[in-house]
Amino acid sequence: MVGSGKPSTNEITRKVYEAISNILGLKAADVMKDPIYATKDTSVYEAAKILDKSDRGEIIVLDDQKRVIGIVTERDIVRRVIAKDLDLKNTRLEDIMTKKVVVVLADADLGAVAKIMASKGIRRVPVVNRFGKLLGVIDSRDLASALTTQRDVLERMVGSLEVELQKITKELKAMAQEKKLDTGAERIYE
Repeated sequence: MVGSGKPSTNEITRKVYEAISNILGLKAADVMKDPIYATKDTSVYEAAKILDKSDRGEIIVLDDQKRVIGIVTERDIVRRVIAKDLDLKNTRLEDIMTKKVVVVLADADLGAVAKIMASKGIRRVPVVNRFGKLLGVIDSRDLASALTTQRDVLERMVGSLEVELQKITKELKAMAQEKKLDTGAERIYE
């Protein structure tokens, strides 16, 4: 109903999901995996070997204080080195890395991480502590898996709540009905 002042069923459902999501509270640190990292002076050849051993798609480039200064993906190696016929052993990560790296704090809410990744069009995001030091990395598969699990838990919880609300509603209607009957009975005997 428009203008009735009562929240719609969709609004109530959204608020319930939001409240339960806050209770579940999955954070970036809960789903991140150990990062693969190197310095800016590492050759692309060395980085490719590291990626091959780790079966990962990204290598985080760190400065001397273990802060993120870049990221290189397998795709970067193909497009920025191989396709341009550059020498793998003489090209450094610094030469091909993406320098404007989006990072998230370890205590960032998973929903916020998903929004950042979607809005920036990125598949991987380094996770840092409040001092900017690398702790881990989240890729789109990790995020999708965690959000799917969280959604499944939320759906079960909301389903249970809906069943309980239906029971309470029936009980309240029965009590209201009894009160109407009692009120009518009082009138008869008055």
